[in-house]
Amino acid sequence: MGRICLVSGGTGGHLMPALALARGLCEQGEAPLLLLEGRDVERELVRRELPGIAAVDLPRARHSWSLPLWLSRTVWNTRALLRRERIVGAISTGGRASLPVALAARSLRLPLFLLEQNAVVGRANRWLLPFARRMYVGLPGRGEQHPRALRTGTPLRPGFGQVDRAAARRSLGLSLEQPVVLVTGGSQGARVLNERVPGVLQRVRAKLQIVHLSGLGNDAAVRHRYAEVARDTVANVRPVAADMDRLFAAADLVICRGGGTTIAELCAVGRAAIVLPYPHHRDRQQFHNAEVLARIGAAVVLDEVGLDPADLREQVEALLAEPSRLAAMGDAARRLRMPDTVGSILADVRRQLPGGEGARVTPAAAPLRPRAAAPRRGGVA
Repeated sequence: MGRICLVSGGTGGHLMPALALARGLCEQGEAPLLLLEGRDVERELVRRELPGIAAVDLPRARHSWSLPLWLSRTVWNTRALLRRERIVGAISTGGRASLPVALAARSLRLPLFLLEQNAVVGRANRWLLPFARRMYVGLPGRGEQHPRALRTGTPLRPGFGQVDRAAARRSLGLSLEQPVVLVTGGSQGARVLNERVPGVLQRVRAKLQIVHLSGLGNDAAVRHRYAEVARDTVANVRPVAADMDRLFAAADLVICRGGGTTIAELCAVGRAAIVLPYPHHRDRQQFHNAEVLARIGAAVVLDEVGLDPADLREQVEALLAEPSRLAAMGDAARRLRMPDTVGSILADVRRQLPGGEGARVTPAAAPLRPRAAAPRRGGVA
């Protein structure tokens, strides 16, 4: 008898799949352990999404020169944590925090499983893949060609693709007649979306309903930018949202970054998108993700570098003027949706744990109660 550990590194794109898998384990009567980098955005998302989960903050490296010392200390302390919590397997959803946890698990001969949300394998997963039993791949691309890779899709919040558009708009207080544009830069927000998109959308000739997710701490500035333009279009600006399934369902068009989880959400709901990939990844992860949608006609991809606001406005106006094109783009995205991602991953993990198909991990002491106080603990260092 033991527990499964999930480790997530820093951003919503890593954390939300980990929380989806943790929720699946809780629903099966088990008690997973979640390891985090300890960022404020992580705490906020855990509080909103799965407040009953047992979570531990890992120590963070404060400077690049301290990385070797941070790694060695965190591996050592994580080994003790995994033993104390009777962990029988670790699932990593990527990011810096995955490295010490994966190395600690490897040193204890625990099975390691990786989740790769992107069309190209990220740096941390490339390093860890030789030690892993399996890598679960979210998007078609080079990653699924590895002999230990399994294309499953990316785990998402329950409800994605299950919410009716009209019901979503009514619950959000949005009109059924006017088009809705959702702007999201992920859990931390995106500067280009926060700084340039408000002025662009306020100058679109059609009257819009706008929902803009700015990231924690950015919402006041974004509201001010929308108010700077004299227009009767009203923007609903939030820092983050726990009801992304409703927001995607309500939207006609999504303007977003190209993170793997965001692309998976577009596919699950079937929505047209204008994607502005983050341009500074060395391996251009988000460009490759966005191209997966662009190749099938599900998205328009614009480069942030040298972005012309007039071009973005023309793209928005052209798409909103053709509802049939928006619908066709959404249908194309929906064809990439994978069924029962959470169930497929957890079933495969269980087959490879000690004891195989019938292996059980520690049952939860009581059913998970939404909005309960989170039993948080201090860091492992």
